[in-house]
Formats: sequence, structure tokens, C-alpha cells
Amino acid sequence: MNTMVKRILFLLSILFANPLWVMSQAVMASSHPISFCVKTQATLIDGDTVPMLNLSTVLIISQRQFRSPDEAVKFYMLCRDVKIAYPYAIMAEATFRQCEQTMQTMTSESEKREYLKKMEGQMMSEYKDNLKNLTINQGRILIKLINRQTGTTSYEMVKELRGSLSAFMWQTVARLFGNSLKDTYDPQTEDKEIENIIQMIETGAI
Repeated sequence: MNTMVKRILFLLSILFANPLWVMSQAVMASSHPISFCVKTQATLIDGDTVPMLNLSTVLIISQRQFRSPDEAVKFYMLCRDVKIAYPYAIMAEATFRQCEQTMQTMTSESEKREYLKKMEGQMMSEYKDNLKNLTINQGRILIKLINRQTGTTSYEMVKELRGSLSAFMWQTVARLFGNSLKDTYDPQTEDKEIENIIQMIETGAI
């Protein structure tokens, strides 16, 4: 390979290894400099116009350090349970909002009862088998996540949609499995680990 070919290959390797350098050189050499224009909101501060930008939330996750194999297993089992329960909480929120909006258009109590009965039948038909396969811990997490998504407890949802007696009966059943429909979600303390996992799910980290 002669010296000229070696020089050409060397220059090409530099150029392709540094695309930003190539772009900057092209811009500098151009007789028509490239300019970028982005429209944003702005505000006046001491007479100066200052642009305002809404930045997306950035989730910073450090590599998890476990003190023992048991702690690692416990965390990954919690990840599994949250990933199973979370979609049902999203579904419960959507269904609850839909029921609320639809029932606001109804004036007859009998019409509301008939509508709720129909919705219950649809939900049971679609999700009963899957929900029956949830573990006790997954059920507990689901109850908490419903509170996270809707701002109300599962007990209050049942009470509002089905009445006090139905809410009491479902609460009794939940108690038999070591859960409570009145459980609330606390992302700052008790449920901080669950909240961290949800953030990772929503950003695609896990």
C-alpha cells in the first residue's frame, strides 16, 4: 500500500470517527451559516426577555447495591409483583372514571344500578380469571395502587358504586386474605420502594 493511499485512509478514519467535527467544519466553510429557530414562551425579568421551557422529568437511577442475596431476591420479587399489579390499577382507574362520567348523565337510580350491573359483568368476564391468579401480596399492592391512581380507596370506590353493604362485604373478604380495601398509598415512606419501581416501569428502565 503506497503512502498516498495510507494518508487518505487515515484522513477518512478521522472524519468518520468525528461526525460532529465534520459538521462543524462544513458549517464554518459554508457561505450560508445554519441557524436554528425554536419558538418558546417567554417572560420579562428586569426588562430582559427570558425564554421559558418545560423540561421533561429526568429519572436518575443509581446501580442498586444489595446487602445480602435475600435482600436482592426480595426486591426483584417486589418488582415482579408491581409489574403484574400496576396494569390492573391503570385499568381500574379508567373504568372508575368512565363509570363516574356516565352516571352523572343518569337521573334514575334504577338506570344507574342497571348500568353498574352491566359494567360489573363486563369486568368479571374480562379480568376475573387473571385477578383470581394474583397472589396475596399482588392483591395488596393492587389495592394500594388503585388508591395511587384514583385518589380514593378501593373501599370508597365500592361504596360509591355499589353501596355500603357491598363495600362492607368486600372488605370482609379482603380481610380473610390479610388485606384491607381501606389501605392507602404512601410514596414517601411505607410505599417508597413501590413508587421507585413504578417510576422505572414508566420510563422503561425495567
